[in-house]
Amino acid sequence: MSVLAIVVALGFTLIAVFWRYALSDPLLWPEDVTGWTLVGLIMLGIAEAYRRGDHIAIDLLVDTLPNRVKPVQMLWSHLAVLAFSVVLGLSAWEAVHFAHSFGSYTSGNVEIPSWIPQAPMVVGSVLLGLTAVAKIIEIFFGKRPA
Repeated sequence: MSVLAIVVALGFTLIAVFWRYALSDPLLWPEDVTGWTLVGLIMLGIAEAYRRGDHIAIDLLVDTLPNRVKPVQMLWSHLAVLAFSVVLGLSAWEAVHFAHSFGSYTSGNVEIPSWIPQAPMVVGSVLLGLTAVAKIIEIFFGKRPA
């Protein structure tokens, strides 16, 4: 999904550049749509980056820990990610629910119901939380859950 979002954002950007510079008639909508696509891209890609260990990590002190302490540190880290995903998910859910029930629309050149570009935040936080739970299970059982 993230790769598809990258391709879509790239496509919208290329369309905007073509219309602006080749046709001298700038379009107004690509900037808004590209911004929403990037939010979706980030929120859907965050869990995959975390799962693969491709995220930014501060491991200066972690590398100096004794081997017997490293599982405790990893458990603490995964619990922190789980807590963050719960807070982010609840906050995003409240924002989406409010926007949907209030009937708010986005500002800018393209007006759509504002819950639509906010929805990937809920999905991304759920995926991040599930990934953290899987990593916690992996610590306790020594293997990846099926």
